[in-house]
Amino acid sequence: MLKTKTVLATGVALVLLAACGKQDAPPPAADAATEPAPAAAGPAMAEPDTNEPAAAAEEQAAEETSGEEASAAPDAPATFDIGAIPVSDQPLPEWPYVVLPSGYAFDRDDVSRQSKDLARVPVWTGQSLLWVEGRTFSDGVESTDGKTYSKFEVRKNLQQAIEALGGVRLGQRSFDRTTYQANRAELDDFRQEFSEMQNAYWYDSDADTYVIRRADKAIWVVFGSSNTRGAVLVAEGPLPEAGAQ
Repeated sequence: MLKTKTVLATGVALVLLAACGKQDAPPPAADAATEPAPAAAGPAMAEPDTNEPAAAAEEQAAEETSGEEASAAPDAPATFDIGAIPVSDQPLPEWPYVVLPSGYAFDRDDVSRQSKDLARVPVWTGQSLLWVEGRTFSDGVESTDGKTYSKFEVRKNLQQAIEALGGVRLGQRSFDRTTYQANRAELDDFRQEFSEMQNAYWYDSDADTYVIRRADKAIWVVFGSSNTRGAVLVAEGPLPEAGAQ
């Protein structure tokens, strides 16, 4: 009887152990079903990864283009509007229209030899370099009769005389270095032909530029000076067209 109970107890224990073993072991079917899931998800996520760099590149290119356009806007050449200058009908002196103060004279007495019936010269409007085609005069300015040359005196008297003719001063400095570099070949040719004006047509130099607007033409006057002598350029040509540079 005791032997029978022992056998039954042993059998129950084995059954319990087998049941526990089944519960503790990981279910292979469930693992097999879930393992492929990440692999299936991988290709599904690949499409956004492939498209995102292209979209980002396009967006960056658009931003760079927009930035370039924005930065280019301030560098766009400005235009000169002759319509903003009042028309003058004041009587003009004899050619070249510039009257020097007492004690000063042009280097050469022969005005005709310093004049050209047709030439092409640049004038700095304070905004852009405008090329004028027409009659021109240029010569140096010096003191006479033992008078000491005064840059301030000549400059002030010329301003008063030109403004009395209805002229407007556009600026007191020449163009910047960037403008000079962009027009270097033409400016160098001009400076060789009109040698008196070389210093006034170097970049960032003292140079007064005036315009006298008449009903049918424009008269431009440029004055540059060192501490010992000056130079004047007068150019008379058609009224510049709107938006001229």
